[in-house]
Amino acid sequence: MTQPSPYQSQPQHSSQPYAPPQQAAQPYGRQQYPQQQYPPQEQYPPQPYAPQQYPDQRYPQQHPAPQQYAPQQYPAQQPQSVPVVQCRLCGCVPAAKVKFRGHQGMIVMMRFLSLDGPFCRDCGLSTFRRMTARTLAQGWYGYASFVITPITVLMNVVRRDKVASLAPPQAPPFGASQQPLDPGPPLLARPMAIIGLGIPVALVVILVALVAVSNA
Repeated sequence: MTQPSPYQSQPQHSSQPYAPPQQAAQPYGRQQYPQQQYPPQEQYPPQPYAPQQYPDQRYPQQHPAPQQYAPQQYPAQQPQSVPVVQCRLCGCVPAAKVKFRGHQGMIVMMRFLSLDGPFCRDCGLSTFRRMTARTLAQGWYGYASFVITPITVLMNVVRRDKVASLAPPQAPPFGASQQPLDPGPPLLARPMAIIGLGIPVALVVILVALVAVSNA
């Protein structure tokens, strides 16, 4: 018995009716579901809107009684204590810190003097005039003293303005005080100061005269 060859052609005409080829099912195609029929919904006639009425609840307004605030008492602040500068001689105020100097020339030796403040106006002027007048009278005697004396006088004159610009001396708010020193007459009205100013002038005149005599 012979087996049919797989390469034999099929007959072109067949007595069976033509059936379209079936398509392979797609794995990811949209799945179709039959539409479901729902019964029609009942129709209700529209009802007019009426606002809902609530019972009128009235509550009395309660306002708290105004509170009475008593003013708070704060402790009195003590003013910051400012150090008061008092005069070292009389204890009055105001006073300024200043130092006056003096000089004495003794041909071979010399002596430096000083008096440190603070001074009030009257005590400061008294100290300035007294020490400066003595310096003019006693400070010229010596080679170095002849230069130191005018420098000392100029220093005192500059420092004098610091006490001369102060207010009149008064008793301090606390502490003891006494009568300030008497400033006395001005510097150029004192005989010692006038003599002291004449000493360098006389020395210069004597020196010029000696030079003139030696050259004659």
